[in-house]
Amino acid sequence: MSEVARDVVTLEIARRPLRASLGRDRVADVPWVAIALAASIVATALATNSFLHEIPASLGHRWSTGWPALERGRWWTLFSSFLLSRDWFMSATMPICLGVPLALYERRAGHARALAVAFVGHVVGTVVLSVAFAPLALTGVPMLVKAAHNLDYGGSMAIAAAFGALASRLRDRRFTLLVATITLFALPVHHQMSDWGHFVAVPLGFVTDRLAATPARAASSSTR
Repeated sequence: MSEVARDVVTLEIARRPLRASLGRDRVADVPWVAIALAASIVATALATNSFLHEIPASLGHRWSTGWPALERGRWWTLFSSFLLSRDWFMSATMPICLGVPLALYERRAGHARALAVAFVGHVVGTVVLSVAFAPLALTGVPMLVKAAHNLDYGGSMAIAAAFGALASRLRDRRFTLLVATITLFALPVHHQMSDWGHFVAVPLGFVTDRLAATPARAASSSTR
């Protein structure tokens, strides 16, 4: 066997477990997606010194996302906004609040599905919400205009999606009711754009898990 052929065989041996771990409904021994996403938030917090003081308003405006940013073609803010934290409290709690539910979900559903839930919750949820809020700018009502022009950052929508997906995966009525209740009551208590985002992200996470179900899982569910 030639040296090139041996290298190809060696590479395939290393790649095979990785491909298998990314497969559907593959139980994840280690929740690498949850760990990586939580670690990226911590790393960004360290880089921006948000553990020590609140970040400058200019940085928050530049990295945050919403209809004004998307309208100007700054689509990259859909990703930068996920990483950014405002202050020490947000920097300390956001990685934990994201890592725990997403890790619990990833352990049950696999790496690829966990990544899909986080992506759909934050990126798709943000786009849907931004487009829905855009017409409010035409009302002339100061509160609604402010809502339409709101710029948001943080990974809370991915957190909400993770809880929605976990509720779908667990199929426990009490847990599903708890998630729905917290989501609904958060809106009147603290009615910012991010809270409306949670209202969108929880169902998105739930639906993402259901839509990604394999035929085998669907068949087993129908027999219950």
